[in-house]
Amino acid sequence: MRTMRKAMRLMGAMVGTALALSGCAQGPATAGRNADAAPVVLRIAADPDANGRRPVAVDVVRAGDTAMAARLGSMDAASWFHARDTLRNEGTARIAIVSWEVVPGQNVALGSLPPFAATPVATFVYALYAAPGLHRQRVDGGAPLAVRLGRDGFTLETLAGGGVP
Repeated sequence: MRTMRKAMRLMGAMVGTALALSGCAQGPATAGRNADAAPVVLRIAADPDANGRRPVAVDVVRAGDTAMAARLGSMDAASWFHARDTLRNEGTARIAIVSWEVVPGQNVALGSLPPFAATPVATFVYALYAAPGLHRQRVDGGAPLAVRLGRDGFTLETLAGGGVP
């Protein structure tokens, strides 16, 4: 009898953990979003075969001045991810970085990004793919963005009026 109760508690804990983890796969960015929610300022959608079915590290980087924007514009994704911590420490007021690890099939939609003291001169998106390539795109200013992660690369477009594409 005592063994059966222990087994039932263990099964209940396992089911609860599985349910909690399955909810985490979407993350707080997509949980509970509906048509009445605030406008989307960033949407990341990963195709099921994104990066050969492996997670993709994605950084959205806002540059606060033209010198930092020029520096960021000279880097491919591999260089960016290698130098990210150094650049973050060097340019605390001139750069804002938001990072994700996106799994194939995942969708992220955000109504806001963390505050940034400067007005963005440019926004860069870097995605760390297994396939060789630049894997960096730029838009001027800080417009709302839609990122689509594909098998070997990504596309980036601005969202008109902060709406959902």
